[in-house]
Amino acid sequence: MSDIAPVISQQAHRRAAYLVSTLLVLVAAAVFPFLSFTLPAIAPFLPAYGTAVILLEGITAYLLLSQFATRRNVFPGFVAAAYLSLIPLVIVQLLVFPGVFTPTGLLNAGPQSAVWIWVFWHGLFPALMLLACFAERFIKTEQVNYTDLKFWLFAFVLVPLCLSLSLALFATWGSHLLPALIASNSYQQLLHSPYALLVWGMNALALCVMLMRARCNNVLYIWLSVALLASLIDVTLTLFAGARFSLGWYAARISSCVSSMVLLGALLWEVNRLYISTQRANEQLYQQSVRDTLTGLFNRRYLESQLAVHIDHAKRYNEPLCLLVLDVDHFKAFNDRYGHVTGDQCLIEVAKQLQQTLHRPADFVARFGGEEFVVVLPYTTTEGGFKVAEQLRLHIQDARFEHQGQVLSVTASIGLASLQHNEDTAQSLLIAADKALYQAKAAGRNCVKAANERAAS
Repeated sequence: MSDIAPVISQQAHRRAAYLVSTLLVLVAAAVFPFLSFTLPAIAPFLPAYGTAVILLEGITAYLLLSQFATRRNVFPGFVAAAYLSLIPLVIVQLLVFPGVFTPTGLLNAGPQSAVWIWVFWHGLFPALMLLACFAERFIKTEQVNYTDLKFWLFAFVLVPLCLSLSLALFATWGSHLLPALIASNSYQQLLHSPYALLVWGMNALALCVMLMRARCNNVLYIWLSVALLASLIDVTLTLFAGARFSLGWYAARISSCVSSMVLLGALLWEVNRLYISTQRANEQLYQQSVRDTLTGLFNRRYLESQLAVHIDHAKRYNEPLCLLVLDVDHFKAFNDRYGHVTGDQCLIEVAKQLQQTLHRPADFVARFGGEEFVVVLPYTTTEGGFKVAEQLRLHIQDARFEHQGQVLSVTASIGLASLQHNEDTAQSLLIAADKALYQAKAAGRNCVKAANERAAS
């Protein structure tokens, strides 16, 4: 994500991460004195919590795997594996948790099954995060080969799912082989067991390592640090909550949801930013494809496509349409005398005058080639087109530009054609206007002529 994020975006991510982290710490500190306060056991809470975590982890893993498949950098793949590993553990914990589906839980669960799944859950996640950090450092290749991409994708999906499912089922069917960590919903045994210190230490270590990596302003590292902070708060609140369904227990579950949510939010933020950037880039490419590089006017390709559209519209609704073909007078001689650079400057000035004279949104002007321009005037009669053509001619005639201290000016001849018959096409209209242009040149140049009998006086 950081490979393409601009500096301003990284700073915005860092500020947002600081804000979320500060709120997490402040809320945790505020509820800490009241962690053991007993609250009602809300039956729908755990299914809703578990569903939310499964969806959040699954979508996050999918986006990370997509990022890995695109850039072939192993770090997002290992992080996706960490998030995927939680899904079987959450599903099995919901099935075995006492009181969710049955008083003692499904799958022949024992009284220690749910708490041991919690231990595996909150120990495996930071462990895989540490593995992701170390793997990125010790795997020599910066990008996975395309030929090996499917192998890596299968590994990132199947290995964590199989590992976590094995741990979850072991905690369920083999709970009699595991030490007791909970009695009568009390967490005192868990709090004083070495497993509590191990889980808390793993989360703290993973957070410290990720914070060190986040110094490089990598957006992914920044938000993973926030996720690990929320996970550490989750572990801390759970351990000191005293029992299930206490204020600390509920607060820990909420912190766990935040841990699942923050990275997903950042990924969606980046996806949206990339979508906007792509749209802007596509728009720029489109504009480049339909614009003349010298004058900035529309080019011949755009003219040919849009003129046909305007003619079809005019025929369908019986609307008038006028076409002007304009040619700079004696431009070859001008070029030979003053040079091509000044000739280009002349064309730019003519284009400027054309654009400034046209005020209606539907009107447009295109460079047809060389010193020739075409003006399309929808909803315009022959008389109206003649008036516009005269304005264009006078503006070009009055324009001035300098060349080596010398003030220069040019004139233009304009041919006019208007849509008269249903059989008229873009090509026939251009031919008629071009013939009118030659009439204007034959009449002495710097004037406007309409095609044949369509002439306006």
